[in-house]
Amino acid sequence: MSWRNAAVHALLATVVAFGATPVHRKALPVSAAAAAGPAAITVGTLQLTRCGLAYCGVLPRPLDPTGQVPGTIDIGFQFHPQTSPSLPPLGALVATQGGPGYSTTGSAGEYLGLFEPLLAQRSLLLMDNRGTGTSGPIWCTPLQSQVEYTQSAIQACGGELGDISDLYGTGLAADDLAALIDALELPPVDLYGDSYGTYFGQAFAGRHPDMLRSLVLDSAWPVVGESPWYPEAPPAASNAFNLACERSPSCSYQPGVSMSRIDSLLDSVRADPVTGTAPNGDGVPVTVTANAQGLAYVMFSNASGPVVYRELDAAARAWLNQNDQAPFLRLIAENEEAAYGASGFVRPSESSSGLFVAVSCTDYPQTYSMTAPLGVRALQGQNAIAQEQAQDPNVFAPFTIDEFLQMPLDYSVVNLCLRWPVPSAAYPPGQPVPPGTVFPGMPAIVLSGDLDSLTPATQGAKAAALFPAAQHIVLENSFHVTALADPYHCSSNIVRNFVQTLNPGNTSCASAIPEVRLVPQFALASSELAPAAALDGNQGTTVDLQVAAAAAYTAGDALARYWVNYSRSGVGLRGGTFSYRYQGSTIEFDLSSMQWTQDVAVSGTISWNVTGTGAIQADLVVTGPGSSSGPLTVTYQDWTPLSMAALSGTFSGRTIAATMYAP
Repeated sequence: MSWRNAAVHALLATVVAFGATPVHRKALPVSAAAAAGPAAITVGTLQLTRCGLAYCGVLPRPLDPTGQVPGTIDIGFQFHPQTSPSLPPLGALVATQGGPGYSTTGSAGEYLGLFEPLLAQRSLLLMDNRGTGTSGPIWCTPLQSQVEYTQSAIQACGGELGDISDLYGTGLAADDLAALIDALELPPVDLYGDSYGTYFGQAFAGRHPDMLRSLVLDSAWPVVGESPWYPEAPPAASNAFNLACERSPSCSYQPGVSMSRIDSLLDSVRADPVTGTAPNGDGVPVTVTANAQGLAYVMFSNASGPVVYRELDAAARAWLNQNDQAPFLRLIAENEEAAYGASGFVRPSESSSGLFVAVSCTDYPQTYSMTAPLGVRALQGQNAIAQEQAQDPNVFAPFTIDEFLQMPLDYSVVNLCLRWPVPSAAYPPGQPVPPGTVFPGMPAIVLSGDLDSLTPATQGAKAAALFPAAQHIVLENSFHVTALADPYHCSSNIVRNFVQTLNPGNTSCASAIPEVRLVPQFALASSELAPAAALDGNQGTTVDLQVAAAAAYTAGDALARYWVNYSRSGVGLRGGTFSYRYQGSTIEFDLSSMQWTQDVAVSGTISWNVTGTGAIQADLVVTGPGSSSGPLTVTYQDWTPLSMAALSGTFSGRTIAATMYAP
């Protein structure tokens, strides 16, 4: 399972709240807990030193606990003492990141944001798993620089690691955490894991059950019992697109279901692939191909945010009905950049590609034997694919097996480990927990987003079933990782209530999260749009109200690009530019002649309160056809279900007073 491009911007809101400057990956905000503390403290048997405003340390661990491979690895960690030392301590929290490969300490801001209300009486421990962050991050060249992994780079990485290629698995990392908890002399901990962190959390629970007070698994799949084909993902993706359309008034009026239109798009690009130029997330023109593989990649690698759900249905209709290729080509271009941004490189201390492959090939189920020689393994893989094509050719529907496997290796995953080294007998592959492990009955909750196709709710249910006392909570209109940077204060409150009381409390908010507001259509001209609905006092013409609607959609398009933009500047769908900056608890956008339709240009500013109310105010100057030009203000609440926007302004002396479904 891959999380390489997941939740990057979804988590930056927490970074903003902590006053840090976001970078391509997550910046390291610091805890106020240690702001006035000493330069060093002793916790258990370990001496910790100030690192920024946190306390950091290392724990030397055997690289190979069996002793076959000599040497040690320094396990780096951050420790945040409780912020009110005069109050009685209530225990320790542990959080662990996803990927695999992301640095947990590098994501401190997200965990501090989640647990801040509890930190007066609880400490927070963040350990970087071996091979990540401050724990000897694996740096394989050229793999670390590849946006799309190649077999040759994976094989080269395995060759670089040599006889330590099997010493980075989840089981050994879980044992490292157990040793660290022992060294710090902490009581049983409350462990929160997100994405791959849930896999790690399950392994830790299976290997060290007595060290846990409670367990929270946010966007989970089972640590045992999963199929190497991950058959839950394709139907989850199809269902998610249908649900997103059904729940949004801007799409639900369309005949049939959303996937019927996406299927028609697939038929079109399958029969007649189109190569064209489109702006990537940072506004750089790139050449992309709209084909079956490109559509699969768009659908299956965007489980952590709203953009593809927001736009794919309308992009399919534009492609099929108007031969308007720009919206879909842009989605492909943005998606192909999403993993690493325009630079094509991320530091291994932030996210290690080598660690991602090492864990995947050590722990995950495969269609071939990892103990077989590479040539035999390749033949086994080919035979497994042939057998699957004969027995279940629709496992990846609506895509064929061949089309699905043409996606990048870290998303299709089936062939990822064909050339990874054979492990030693001391570390049997696919065993992050010993065979026959009985998982403990400590209090546990599993959180799933019902629009998450990376770790679908059906996989979350399987993970929950491993733990006798686990509760599975599915959050509507939510994506991959639900509790971090949670603007709705739903999943995050559930987590905090659970840690405090070992009961999630009232979970009714899980069915009250706002819908994804889908684009109603992509229009070449404003005359194709439904006009905004006139209110009392409106003097605008129908053309005015169509132009006002186009201007509102232009503002909405700029806001949506935030989720795929890393450079803080980009371009409009039909022209013009935008940029954004962080200003306290808001994100401020500047638009310059930005065009969503060909005949309406929009300049001005947008203020988006991302960490508070979700209030959006766009103060725009609109240039439209004829006399439909002038100042326009658009306001709405981003976090409100079925949010309506208010439009007010003056076009050539005519008062505009209107409303429309928020863009």
